[in-house]
Amino acid sequence: MSGPDVDVLVLGSGGAGLTAAVEASAAGASVLVAEAGTVIGGATRLSSGIVMGAGTRLQRDHGIDDTPRALFQHYMASNQWKIETACVKRLCDEAGLTIEWLVDLGAKVTGLIPSGDEPQPRGHAFDGGGQAIVDLLHGLLRQRPGVEFALGRRVDRFLVDAAGRVVGAAVGDDAVRAGAVIVAMGGTGGNFDVAARYAPEPMAAAGDWAFTYWPDTCQGDALTLAGQVDAQIIGHGRQINSLRPNFSEEPAMYLPGWLVVVNRAGRRFFDETSPYSVTQGLVYAQGGPVYAVFDDAAKRASQPSSTYADTKVLIEGAMWEDWVEPVIDENLAKGKVVCRDTVEELAEAIGVPAANLAGTVDRYNEGVRAGKDLFYLKEPGYMRPVDTPPYYATELRVRMIGISATGLRIDEDGRVLSNRSAPIPGLYAAGECVGGIIGDIYMGSGNSLAQCLTYGRIAGRTAVADLTRPAS
Repeated sequence: MSGPDVDVLVLGSGGAGLTAAVEASAAGASVLVAEAGTVIGGATRLSSGIVMGAGTRLQRDHGIDDTPRALFQHYMASNQWKIETACVKRLCDEAGLTIEWLVDLGAKVTGLIPSGDEPQPRGHAFDGGGQAIVDLLHGLLRQRPGVEFALGRRVDRFLVDAAGRVVGAAVGDDAVRAGAVIVAMGGTGGNFDVAARYAPEPMAAAGDWAFTYWPDTCQGDALTLAGQVDAQIIGHGRQINSLRPNFSEEPAMYLPGWLVVVNRAGRRFFDETSPYSVTQGLVYAQGGPVYAVFDDAAKRASQPSSTYADTKVLIEGAMWEDWVEPVIDENLAKGKVVCRDTVEELAEAIGVPAANLAGTVDRYNEGVRAGKDLFYLKEPGYMRPVDTPPYYATELRVRMIGISATGLRIDEDGRVLSNRSAPIPGLYAAGECVGGIIGDIYMGSGNSLAQCLTYGRIAGRTAVADLTRPAS
């Protein structure tokens, strides 16, 4: 039998696939990157370009005292240790190094933002967003001998030898034999049927409002291919969605702080400026619809380009504004926003107890006058009284599909594990097609991209190391 066509075959050209290819080629391997789409970059090119990491020199330059150990403890505690401990530890240890590696390659960090509910900023915002990271890595790979790209090649099966080793992959009649295969195919955002199979509760909660801005090449192919090699799938039910009205299908992450959000009982249940890393679970716990309530003064004051001033976390590039008067008026005309002269009439229109909603608004206004959120400690600077008729409400759903977190189980070195929890020879994985590292609580902006870039590097190094390790 002839030898492999290439040392390392990488399936997918997003952040995980590109970093895997960079590391594998740096170790002397020949690399072929097979991409299902017609452009390089996968979902990474559409991302905000924020990468979470701790203990970086960029944090130190800003006077931030942080460590990978502190990130690990926060990460695990937030997820009640219901995630893959060794993999998360490796991610926390190396995410900061990956950020510095990108900077050393020429990427520029424009600032640090809170990634989520954390003690200090860990989100490293890269100039030019995810596309700039893709361009940097792709440009580097194009200069290296022994690295090739094949676009429009959606792999439909692995090649497996008699001993159970993965020795390549194929697209129809086009097969490529490889010493190692790294799966970096992305998540399920482009295929709602597959998404609903592996994360039924989030998809059901979003209902027909569900949307994503990820490319349609994110078909969950890794989950489909897993059965061919008895690969273990973990993280069932995990999908990170953002709370939005039914106004648009443009990316936006956070609510303005002047909104009052109530549940079906007409009561508030959280600080409306909370990061989306924690909002999803809070909404699900209400067991029914939730509504944003505001008054005419807030609507008139919210003019285009005002959203950032009213939002606790600022993400450059997430520029769409749901909560500005022209958009609100447009959706009022469409019947998506309800308007009534009194709070009690508004409550009746949206189907919540009138006395409860009136009481909620009264206590909220009391807090505004006192300069304190009496229940959820929202920062007073974001609060506005809800006392100028008419009054408005619109339903919110956790509907914008951001990250799918069901996928292949790997060990801390990026090797894909079988259902017997043993490494599958020749098979590695990184990125959104991996499960068990992102938990029920998303750690915030940059968690997924940190995992993609960091584990892409790890998988690339491990694949080459395994290939060159002497047979025992």
